[in-house]
Amino acid sequence: MKRIEPAQLDTLLDNAKTIEEDGLGIKVAQLQGGEFLKLYRRKRLLSSDLWDLPAQRFADNANGLLRLGITAPTVLEVLIINERRLSAVRYQPLPGDTLRNHLRKSTPEERSRDVMRFGTFLGELHESGVYFRSLHLGNVLLLPDGCFGLIDLSDMKLERNALAPWKRRRNLQHILRYAEDIGWLTEQHREEWVAGYRKSVSPRSGERFSLDVGKWLATRR
Repeated sequence: MKRIEPAQLDTLLDNAKTIEEDGLGIKVAQLQGGEFLKLYRRKRLLSSDLWDLPAQRFADNANGLLRLGITAPTVLEVLIINERRLSAVRYQPLPGDTLRNHLRKSTPEERSRDVMRFGTFLGELHESGVYFRSLHLGNVLLLPDGCFGLIDLSDMKLERNALAPWKRRRNLQHILRYAEDIGWLTEQHREEWVAGYRKSVSPRSGERFSLDVGKWLATRR
C-alpha cells in the first residue's frame, strides 16, 4: 500500500479518460498508460473502511482468484489518499466485453450456449469457495479466448472450502437483480443455465440449484 498526496493523485488523473463517475466525482478512470484506477470514497469519518480498505480487498481478491486459476485483473498498486478520504487500486484491465453486453448482441442459439457456459462457470466459482456478492452479468467478462473473467472485486470473500448451500442460494439472489439478466437466465434459458451448473458440481448440488431457481421463480408469481 502506498500513501500519496492529493496533488499526486491529480497528476495521475491528468488527461485520464473517465469510465465511471457519480455526483461526488470519478469512480473509475483509464490512465494515460492504459491501466485503470478505481477510486473508493470513505463516506463517514469513522468507518470500517479505515481498517478494511475496499481497494485492498479488490487487490487481495484479484490475487486470490488468479491463484485459483480464475481470470481477474492484474493489480499494480494500492493507493491511499487520506486528505480526500480515498483509497484506490491501479490495475491492468481485462480485454473483452461484459457477458450482459455480449448476450444483448447474440442470437438465441448463441445465448443458449453462453448461458449454459455461464452456469458451468458459476458452479466452478461455488466449488472453489468464491462468494461474490456483486456477481451479475455486468461483472462477468467474456474474454477474447472465450473464457470468463471477473471484475469489480471488492465485495467478495474467498473461502477455503466449497460454498455452503445457503451461500449458494444467497448468491443466486445476488445474480438475479436485473430484469434483463432474469429474462435470460430464468425465463428464456433456464434449462441451459441449470444444465451448465450441473456440469461442474456434484449431483446433489446440481439438484439443489435447480430447486432453488424454481423456488426463486415461485416467489415472483
